[in-house]
Amino acid sequence: MKIVFAGTPEFAADHLSILINSGHEISNVFTQPDRRGKRGKNLIKSPVKRRAEEYGLNITQPNRIAVENFRGLNFDLIVVVAFGQILSSEIIALPSLGCINVHASLLPKWRGAAPIPRSILSGDKTSGITIMQMDAGLDTGNILLQESIHLENENAGSLTAKLSTLGRKMLIEALGNLEVLQEHSTPQNNDAATYAKKISKSEGLIDWSMESEHIDKQIRAFSPSPAAFSFIDGIRTKILSATEVKEKSGNHGQILELSDRGLTVGTKTNGLRVTALQINQGKGTILRGGDILNGWSQRFQVGKYFKQI
Repeated sequence: MKIVFAGTPEFAADHLSILINSGHEISNVFTQPDRRGKRGKNLIKSPVKRRAEEYGLNITQPNRIAVENFRGLNFDLIVVVAFGQILSSEIIALPSLGCINVHASLLPKWRGAAPIPRSILSGDKTSGITIMQMDAGLDTGNILLQESIHLENENAGSLTAKLSTLGRKMLIEALGNLEVLQEHSTPQNNDAATYAKKISKSEGLIDWSMESEHIDKQIRAFSPSPAAFSFIDGIRTKILSATEVKEKSGNHGQILELSDRGLTVGTKTNGLRVTALQINQGKGTILRGGDILNGWSQRFQVGKYFKQI
């Protein structure tokens, strides 16, 4: 089977690797164009491009993928994993086996760009992988395979890793039995669909007047990147991990306690113990637990406040 692969982030790069290591022939790799870094000087390659270069594969980076990009390619199937562009119905019709997509949710729940953080923000108890036969809609195609996992206090990083492992296993399983799965595919229930719009950095701004449970989900959904954040002494501070402390309460955003376990902040309900943070100052070192106490006790004095600006 000759495959064209389309993907962009590390999650997709790991799926590309499993295809190659399983003996599948990759005719071409599509990924997003190189992007300027934060300071605008250097171009940054996508993880999929870097991985494809390691394997010596042909790479195409269109600003908007089109039928013309496939001319001269010999392939039976397109595999899409977090590509970041919409494939037209004309492209989907090109390969004899069509296009399949590895999606990081239990479709029809969380169709769209950001299923993992949206699932955590929503407080879902389960997540999973869906492999679907693509059509022209946004994650609306028939389901070929679906498998769920139980969520236990996951953040976006840990859930991405778990779903990557599951997705790779399921992708190889699907390719080994593809035509049978296509014959017995299951249509999605469109009435049950929910949508996972792209995450914006501004959504990470913490409102300490909210319940501690809500803020905890916000921190986990945005960790490790782009990270939930707040301000202390006017300095932007990323909040990377925290735990609820039910025996503590106080004013919204006020530091209630500083110890070798971290610092506890007041919310609408319980206290929230921040166990890892990163200050947007100097080298931006990540401080964990007692590191916050050692050398930073003046910045994070009991009684001071985290604010929204």
